[in-house]
Amino acid sequence: MAANGTSFQFPITRLLIRSKKNFVDNQKMRSHEHYRNREQTYVKHFFLEQYLERVAYNVFSFSDEFVFVDGFSGPWRSENEDFKDTSFVIATEKLKKIRADFLGRGRNVEIRCLFIEKSAAAYRDLENAVQSIDGIEIKTIHGEFENLVPEIVAFIDRSFSLVFIDPTGWSGYGLNRITPLLKLRGEVIINFMFDHINRFIEDPRPETAATFDPLFGNAGWLVDYQTLVNTGLSRENAVLTLYRRCLKEAGAIPYVTSTRVKKPLHERSYFHLIYTTRHWKGLVEFRNVERQAADEQEQVRNAARLAKREEDTGTSDLFAAIEQKPNEISRPFSEERAGNLNDSKNLIRETLHGCLEIKYESLLGIVLEIPLVWKTDVNEYLAELARQGTIEIQGLGPRERTPKNGHLIRWTG
Repeated sequence: MAANGTSFQFPITRLLIRSKKNFVDNQKMRSHEHYRNREQTYVKHFFLEQYLERVAYNVFSFSDEFVFVDGFSGPWRSENEDFKDTSFVIATEKLKKIRADFLGRGRNVEIRCLFIEKSAAAYRDLENAVQSIDGIEIKTIHGEFENLVPEIVAFIDRSFSLVFIDPTGWSGYGLNRITPLLKLRGEVIINFMFDHINRFIEDPRPETAATFDPLFGNAGWLVDYQTLVNTGLSRENAVLTLYRRCLKEAGAIPYVTSTRVKKPLHERSYFHLIYTTRHWKGLVEFRNVERQAADEQEQVRNAARLAKREEDTGTSDLFAAIEQKPNEISRPFSEERAGNLNDSKNLIRETLHGCLEIKYESLLGIVLEIPLVWKTDVNEYLAELARQGTIEIQGLGPRERTPKNGHLIRWTG
């Protein structure tokens, strides 16, 4: 149910989902070579471009209008005069192609974009850059994102939206200020700058701790954070768990999850993309993009490490440039994924044992909040439990082996 009281659907229409190959043209986002020394930004833009495509096509399967909001548009560190390595240009070019695709099939869909930037210099560049963009409605606002939430809500109105919040630190998007956006019928992606937050989250100075109060929406966050750490969670998992919980409670959001983007040259997190949605199918799509982005990220990181080695030594290492197989995830991600898969199996068993029976889609929504766990993983494990006689999948057809929307999972073990 939407915040305005109207119900909505988020159906998955296979015919509407287009692969990347269908969109190869001169307007494709810059390759990672153009993001030297900021490879993490390339991964973020890759993720945004891929998810925008999925969400827009899904929205247009039940609506004729889609809204995209970029709350911290920049441009900041663009290396190109055409700004093709910025989020707002990547988004508009992707959305223009999607609209052109529908027009080619005789359907006129409406796409509206709102870009916000507080820096006067960056805003001038933003205004100049979007003047030549046609085919979609674009509005720009010079000002502070969190101060403009009422205007953003009014611009979105009753449309399905994706709001992208991409700050440079942990201020400017206080939870209590952005709550109206969380309660809309659309989705939100927040760039949670963990690397910056990690440096100060346990700073003993009260004045430093107070700077995090707006982020979590209350002054008691530190007690909750320490409680999570005391349960054995790492600092990173504790702060992520707490922030996701705060988002979920503030917006009354059923599903909040995240995906990790690492430092280009180290096995440490740079930031996490936090994702909120009101439909379990949104989680399926987010995880599908994560699956692509995980492989892309490791290939980009491998290239960055090779470039750094050549820079330090002054020589090329031909043997180090061996390409990874397509869709193959590197060992660090494989190890992380293996641990998350084990957690997902435990969660499936605990959930089923606790409630005895549950709809398949409800179980899927619960499990897919775990990063690096995909729908196919859930289906495979449910099939394994069914073969063991631990569960019964009610509603399966004679030739069906995996559950679908509407099927009932019963615990029999």
